Amino acid sequence: MPPIGSQHVAGLGYRDATGEVGSVEIQIGAITAVSIAGFLTQFGDFQTKTDAILLGTRARQYWTGDRTVVSNAKPTDPAAQREAKLEVDYMDSVTEEIWTITLPTIDFSKLNFVPNGGDAVIFSGAGANADIAAWVASFEALAKAPRTGNAVTVVGMRFVGVNS
Repeated sequence: MPPIGSQHVAGLGYRDATGEVGSVEIQIGAITAVSIAGFLTQFGDFQTKTDAILLGTRARQYWTGDRTVVSNAKPTDPAAQREAKLEVDYMDSVTEEIWTITLPTIDFSKLNFVPNGGDAVIFSGAGANADIAAWVASFEALAKAPRTGNAVTVVGMRFVGVNS
């Protein structure tokens, strides 16, 4: 059951090669007259960094109070499948509670895997794909922990798909 009180969310939807849309939604802090300019900059950066690591066509984007249909076009790459996902585990930086989101239509060529780590993806430091590392920085700057609104830290990534 969701907690009582306001929730502030932002999300992106990506269309795959079959026309289906997979979405990712994250918690964000409250938007105020003072914070909106900074939020819009961070959200734009998050969109750009997410686009850089996914094959799907961004179909929609929204934040609390504003849902926008961006496109109905299918991506040109047939590998853009909503079932090919990047699972992202992130932690509330204060309570250390773990949360998970998935990004549909991941561009497999952006993934560098942890040696002997199965489907685990290197997301920071040496060996990380630059677009993945940039996405992590953008996510951590924008996202908030769902229950508390605290800052978050990405703690793991792995490729998940129909056959993984």
